[in-house]
Amino acid sequence: MQKRSESELKFTISRDLLLTVEVDVNDIPYELHGYGDLVANSIKIFAAQNPKKRATFYVYQGNSVNFHQQSWSAFIGVAGDEDLLDLVLGGFKAVGITNARFSDYIDLTKASREFHIQDGYLWRPLEDGTWYCDGQEEENIIEEDEYLLDEQDDYDGIVSFDPELGEADWKNSRISSPTRYRAARADAKVGTIRRTIEEIFGLPEGSVALCGPNKQALRADATIATLRKRWES
Repeated sequence: MQKRSESELKFTISRDLLLTVEVDVNDIPYELHGYGDLVANSIKIFAAQNPKKRATFYVYQGNSVNFHQQSWSAFIGVAGDEDLLDLVLGGFKAVGITNARFSDYIDLTKASREFHIQDGYLWRPLEDGTWYCDGQEEENIIEEDEYLLDEQDDYDGIVSFDPELGEADWKNSRISSPTRYRAARADAKVGTIRRTIEEIFGLPEGSVALCGPNKQALRADATIATLRKRWES
């Protein structure tokens, strides 16, 4: 995983309002885990093919009636190359999302920076003041322990899970690979931790969901702190 501080990235800004692609967040299929990965997948190939290009994507979220009903929408604008919005909209349409369209203008000072193209890579926020290079996090997440903290237990190995086993039996049902179990950092993304669990336990992609007390899965770009807060409230 490549990481850079915000000071190393040359964000593109605009004094003008930004045209947006709007997507109804609730119209995104559950298994796609929010708009973040969809937007990233739509533009990272462009970034790789245009290493001299710079553009920064800003997102504002709020209520909307643009789809003829009340919705919670993400408005995605770009400073640097407005034509990139075609890729974003195309990415939503390609997976069957109907509530996505070119939409209202936003003031970037009221939006958050969520994606940035520079030096042939797509960059996304990792934590305060640090961004990471998109597309390589899955291969390195287990090795680097980026989002894992506070060792809890050191078992002889990972268990073969059996829902009939109690906690004591679960800990004693072991195979040979040594693994340390750690608690997720508060600023880790839900999507990242979900993929980590799938990787560790050899589960199919998309099979793990981190849910609130209402049984609804949190978006991939939500933080673990948000997940904990919902259960503690």
